Amino acid sequence: MKKLAFLVSVFSKILTCVALATAFFATLWNSSDTIDAMVLWQMPLVSFLCSVTVFIYPWDKNMTKAEIVGRTIIHYLLINVIVLGAGYLFDWYDVKSIWNVLAMMLAIALIFGIVSATSWKKAEKEAVQMNEKLKKQFK
Repeated sequence: MKKLAFLVSVFSKILTCVALATAFFATLWNSSDTIDAMVLWQMPLVSFLCSVTVFIYPWDKNMTKAEIVGRTIIHYLLINVIVLGAGYLFDWYDVKSIWNVLAMMLAIALIFGIVSATSWKKAEKEAVQMNEKLKKQFK
């Protein structure tokens, strides 16, 4: 149940950031004031696929610093493959334009950073709370 709650939390953070990025890029590159309705199912799909990748981190074991760094790099690369691949399939950006590709990669980096930072901060806060409860229980 805790894994499902975590997945929903990460999904909602990703989808929120993706919606904001989509609105930003639509106003930047789109000549009209509208966004294609197809994006309304594409964004949640891609956000879900990105959310599932958080399970690259094990739940029941402590990792060394090297493992954390390695898995974070792999996680980030998976996110890039998913988003850039979906963006290509769904025609979100012009693959032939280096500026479009760079903008997509910048958006991915920003969203990855925001979601990771907020998730790690939340996990750290929960760990502190659990440690305090354990201290009180064993006193």
